[in-house]
Amino acid sequence: ALSSLAFSAQAQTSAEASRPDQSVATVDEIIVTGTRATGRTVANSASPIDVISGDAVVNTGAPNVLEALNLLLPSFNLPAQVQPDLGALVRGAQLRGLDPAYTLVLVNGKRRHTTAVVNYDGFAGSVPVDLALIPGDSIERIEVLRDGASAVYGSDAIAGVINIILKSGAQPSTLSVQAGATYEGDGAVYIARGTHGWSFADGRGYLNLGAEAIIQERAVRNPEIRSSYLYYPAIDRITGLPVRLGPNNSLPAGADPDPREATRDPQIWKNQGRHATDTYSLSANLGYEIDANTEFYAFGTYAHRKGDDTINYRLPNTVFINNPGGLSVYPDGFQPLEVIDEDDLQITGGLRGQIGDWRYDFSSSYGRDHLDVFSKNALNYSLAYPGAQTDFYVGARTYSAWLNNLDLSRTFQVGEREIDVAVGAQYQHENNKLKAGEPNSYFGVGVSGLIGYRPDDAVDVSRDSYAVYGAVSTYLTPKWFVDVAGRAEHYSDFGESYTGKLSTRYDFTPSFAVRATVSNGFHAPSLVAASYSNTNDQAGVLNGLVQPDSAAALALGSTPLKPEEATNYTLGVTSRLGGWRFAVDAYQIEVDHRLNTSPNIGINRSSGVPVDGSGRTLTNAQATLVDNLLQSAGYAAGTNIIVRYFTDVGDTRRRGVDITAEANTDLGAYGRVRWNFALNFNKTDLTRISAVPSQLAQLPNIEVLSLANQYAFKYRAPEDKQVINVNWSNGPWGVNLQATRFGELIRYNSVTGGEYTLGDSVVTNLSVGYDIREGLRLTAGANNLFNVTPDKVPDEARNAASRAQYDWTWDYSSPVGLLGGQYFVRLDYRF
Repeated sequence: ALSSLAFSAQAQTSAEASRPDQSVATVDEIIVTGTRATGRTVANSASPIDVISGDAVVNTGAPNVLEALNLLLPSFNLPAQVQPDLGALVRGAQLRGLDPAYTLVLVNGKRRHTTAVVNYDGFAGSVPVDLALIPGDSIERIEVLRDGASAVYGSDAIAGVINIILKSGAQPSTLSVQAGATYEGDGAVYIARGTHGWSFADGRGYLNLGAEAIIQERAVRNPEIRSSYLYYPAIDRITGLPVRLGPNNSLPAGADPDPREATRDPQIWKNQGRHATDTYSLSANLGYEIDANTEFYAFGTYAHRKGDDTINYRLPNTVFINNPGGLSVYPDGFQPLEVIDEDDLQITGGLRGQIGDWRYDFSSSYGRDHLDVFSKNALNYSLAYPGAQTDFYVGARTYSAWLNNLDLSRTFQVGEREIDVAVGAQYQHENNKLKAGEPNSYFGVGVSGLIGYRPDDAVDVSRDSYAVYGAVSTYLTPKWFVDVAGRAEHYSDFGESYTGKLSTRYDFTPSFAVRATVSNGFHAPSLVAASYSNTNDQAGVLNGLVQPDSAAALALGSTPLKPEEATNYTLGVTSRLGGWRFAVDAYQIEVDHRLNTSPNIGINRSSGVPVDGSGRTLTNAQATLVDNLLQSAGYAAGTNIIVRYFTDVGDTRRRGVDITAEANTDLGAYGRVRWNFALNFNKTDLTRISAVPSQLAQLPNIEVLSLANQYAFKYRAPEDKQVINVNWSNGPWGVNLQATRFGELIRYNSVTGGEYTLGDSVVTNLSVGYDIREGLRLTAGANNLFNVTPDKVPDEARNAASRAQYDWTWDYSSPVGLLGGQYFVRLDYRF
């Protein structure tokens, strides 16, 4: 409880720097996340829970909720970039160092649908909820449970639960405008927000509406290209005709550089930094008291986002080699863009109230995420240029979920003891669709950018799940609270799952308590991940990511996906000492059957010599083995296939401890200061690596989990993180100073086979707010005040191609981010 108090206060201090009159959660405020018991508060929770005000989210100056939480929560980690392609636009974050898929997101206590985009590199197999599409100023508070809760909510609640509570009731109108940019002058962000809450004339209901517009411009942080790394085809000294460059774009013998090399853009690569997006979102929250025992409620959000992400620049030499006619369209090469046009919707309605002694809540919720995907400013080298198109429709992705819940609860009086009992049932229908792109997007070699989705990859699949659950909680003694929950669930595609949780808390004194939980949980294979396939047929070779239950995957060692299973343990103490509040929570999370992608597996004879997925030559016996496997699945003899698929790669164990402390200091006429300290230490171990499938045991280079992926599992997030937050307020003034230290990052050295370490970083955020007059406040701030950037990758960890191209490269997976310092100015008006 005190852990959550500390974070609640941290949220308060951030809010007070610019909106001092807005209240946030207190230790006595009722919480609704992680338990079905009634009357639980931040102060007496049996599990560690953080509460952040909606004002705190807005006041970070971050462009969306996802990035704001990264500034506010020590247990939250948002790498700058780990996922290519659409994953750079649809991002996920880690809670307690686990993949985004292991965090359940609720809105007003109801499950939020996920995105339609699956990560296939980086957080492979994760299909997160996109927190960037929820309007920040529509949020009353966010409750973050740092504990497993599958027994309460079902799949995904392994690392914890994020419950976003929307504003409700009569509220003053708010208008907010913000503008900012990076210290280098690019990456401008413009934000306009507004909310209003009405109380109905009869006093029996309310309607709260919100709107938000975020315009985010591109920022580029790619290093410059070495002058020795040429862009254009060289000029033959004898014929005067262009000739292709040598290895690593070097000058071939008997040729001179193209004169245009002297005036080229040295920072031609523009795919590291911040992508460009326009996001517009709406929210509504409605409640109406039908009678004294019945309330109708409805709420929802809608977001429209257009965004584009740049991928590797195609230099003119590359165009010359693949389609010389393309140089007439792009004489200086081209920068392909991956473009999304996205609509995201969730709407929930329900009735809650009381019949006799029983409280009930019946709800129905529908969520849908749809993306139309394009490749623009690109070429398909298999088409005839000039004349052929340069913009392509890649296809569409759509995921939807329809969820229905009935919750019943009652408090029984047994002697002097109250016993809370809750039971419920749930039905969910999910659907996932992938629509093929236009033919020219996948014809031949496909678009040189994001290749179009082939008709063979198009899907329209559904599944159903059913669950029943229950919970009992009570005080066994005046000081000893116990909460027990259980859940049984059936999925139409993989079967049953059973989960349980025991939570307890003992208050030795009013200022000292011990709390503990033990639970098991699971993450159902996402329907998006299980049904996703993205392949292409280049030069007669089928390659790409295929469904785990496809003929190609099953022939090459795949097995049907099953749930990832977790066991959680948490033990903590909370204490008050003088004016300070402290909490220490240790935890262990064991996750079995972790999902990742397999290595590239198969055979390719297009060069005349059979090679495997890594390009190494296969013996005749090995080639025959692969042929036999493919023929057993119905493929013709001599078929060329190099594919990978999602699979169980092993088990992990994560151990850590969270330490928090907070206090208030009254300075009298000089105002007051709030102090907040938060520390996290953690470590991840691989406890099992899956064996190579028996049918592949005789093949070379088959690693179920490569060393690079092992390091990603263990060291993606720093093993320690500390946050200090100091807030001073006095009259119309407010100042908030926050410093966050990110610990060292350990990375795999693919060149030497060893590892290297990137140093720790301290990022400082500062904001100053002033009340110009009642209801009108001006705030100026800087995030990453001292312009800290990640360490550069050591030269010995860079391969020959990287060293030939750049003087240095970033570690772009660092939580510090590549943008450096950013400033913002915001004007808030309440009326």
